[in-house]
Amino acid sequence: MVNVQSQRQQTREAGIDILKAICIMLVVVWHCQPFRGSMFPGDQALMQAARQVIHFFYFNISLLAVPSFIFVSLYLFIGKMSEFGDYWKKRFLRLVQIYVFWVGVQFIIYLLLGGGLPLPLKTIVRSGGPDLPVGALMPPVPSIFYFLFALIMCTVLAFLFLKLPEKLKLPVAVLIIAASVLYFLAAAAWTVSIDTRSMKNYYIYVPAAYLMYRYKERIIKFRWLFFICFVALIAVETTLGWRTPPYGRLSVFCGSLFLMSVFVSGWTKACRPVSLLSRYSLGIFALHGYFMIAVSALAYTLCGKKGVSSVAEGIVQFVAIFFLTCLCIWLMSKTSLQKYVS
Repeated sequence: MVNVQSQRQQTREAGIDILKAICIMLVVVWHCQPFRGSMFPGDQALMQAARQVIHFFYFNISLLAVPSFIFVSLYLFIGKMSEFGDYWKKRFLRLVQIYVFWVGVQFIIYLLLGGGLPLPLKTIVRSGGPDLPVGALMPPVPSIFYFLFALIMCTVLAFLFLKLPEKLKLPVAVLIIAASVLYFLAAAAWTVSIDTRSMKNYYIYVPAAYLMYRYKERIIKFRWLFFICFVALIAVETTLGWRTPPYGRLSVFCGSLFLMSVFVSGWTKACRPVSLLSRYSLGIFALHGYFMIAVSALAYTLCGKKGVSSVAEGIVQFVAIFFLTCLCIWLMSKTSLQKYVS
């Protein structure tokens, strides 16, 4: 999601652009949820099937987006580090600038909405800013900028990993992946909660990105095996009734592996809308939540309704949120703030 300007100029991988475009749309759909199970009431088979499909999509497909973004970012970082040994300095500076800017925006909006002080230190650092209080309109809206903190930490870990002696990289990578896999399985089996903001969800993507870059041609041969594992693990989780955490799941890891394996393998062209979604994925990610609150508040003011109750309302609100987000990005891209949206 977050790429440095020079990276965008020097390296345009069509498959990566397509994957980023898919992932940013999954993020927006997950947060806006234009389709909800409550829109399909009743006990008829068709209504029940619709609710199950919606639940499956939100819980098993859309939640692939954030881990895949981290996966992509680490993959590109490792590739750049192999070409330019001092690239990490530019990358870290860029990530920190983006983090400070958007967390600052989050705090300003929090205060404008009447949020109180002081706040716990973890709110400032790990959580990416405070949850936004929106009164009776909806529950407090959590900051999404924990993603930036997780990305910074993963990038630091990737940098340290690359400093290991070459002969240690493979065994250390295998050890980290194996430990994370066991932890994910244990968490699912014993109903251990893993906070979406916890780094425990993301350690596994550091060695995975290294292996994907180092052994890409070998790994992409197993992409359909990753897909089969993804489907099979979802079936196991469902059958056994595991109350799995959102990101700390082996199925999510296999799904991200599948997506990466597919989109780093031979794509030569991405259409302009896809390229624009990829290029401005940072801005879409950062801004859509604010417009989601604004559109919901406007709908409540005009219609006296909290939330959406029909498919038509869900689609209209989604289109309005996405349009306003893109309009704001376009305006920011005309200023010195461009670097915070692309």
